[in-house]
Amino acid sequence: MLSSLKTIGRNWHFMRMLRVVLAIAILVQSWYAKDSTTAIVGVLLLLMGVFNIGCCGASGCYTPVKKNKKASPNDPVYEEVV
Repeated sequence: MLSSLKTIGRNWHFMRMLRVVLAIAILVQSWYAKDSTTAIVGVLLLLMGVFNIGCCGASGCYTPVKKNKKASPNDPVYEEVV
């Protein structure tokens, strides 16, 4: 519980503020339109902004860097034809 409260107060950057502002706008619009589906989207976006989480989770979008291997004599050599 304490770590989530620390997360709320730290690392406010542009995308996080944008998520919160858009979530509030979506929630206001869903209130006037009486649309519960849009309200669910607004609540999810608000939670993402407040708790600074994304769709990928913890390093879910991470792709490992491939190391260059030495060229073997069997690798094809490509030439650009103009």
